Amino acid sequence: MNKRISLVSLLVFACCLQAGAQSITDLFGKGGAGDVLDSVVSQLDVVPKNIEGEWSYSGSAVQFSGDNVLMNAASGLAVGSVESKIDDYLAAVGIKDGIFSYTFKADGSFLTSFNGMDFPGSYTFSKEEKTLVLDYGKVGKFEGVSLKTNVSVGTKTLQLLFNADKLLKFLTEISAVAGGESSQLSMLSSLLEQYDGMMLGFELTRVSR
Repeated sequence: MNKRISLVSLLVFACCLQAGAQSITDLFGKGGAGDVLDSVVSQLDVVPKNIEGEWSYSGSAVQFSGDNVLMNAASGLAVGSVESKIDDYLAAVGIKDGIFSYTFKADGSFLTSFNGMDFPGSYTFSKEEKTLVLDYGKVGKFEGVSLKTNVSVGTKTLQLLFNADKLLKFLTEISAVAGGESSQLSMLSSLLEQYDGMMLGFELTRVSR
């Protein structure tokens, strides 16, 4: 009798899981619960050895702050919805998987690759702040450009989050140089104006070490 009750309970539980699968996916945003679990389990220290290698763009990343900070914890769906819109804008510019990537080297140098062009620079990191400063140097296409980014790194994924206004300016510049379609960036700018203090960046997937 107990075995029969246990079996029925298990079947009911399985049905509930199946019925709620979509809502669970929505709750955790576009990446789904699996990505959230993976990011929690596989988080690494923000040190050079853990970010070295090539990382390819896989999607946008958003973090709310200021008056919108509660949206991070209260609504993964809200975050996922904004990220989905930003993905569309960035794809129209040309920033997509296989087209946009970062490569970090052990000597403190890095490359931003976009549309077949490489843009070199050097990086410094703060383990305590979990940040990188990407400096494109004093010569070249992006003379004087320096971007600070909050970093989260796992065994397979890397997230870079920037001040949204500064990243938008950089995207406008790199799109103009590398032949991207920059007209969509004005629409992205309008979207960002709705969220004061938003952090905007990239989700990247490891290609190689």
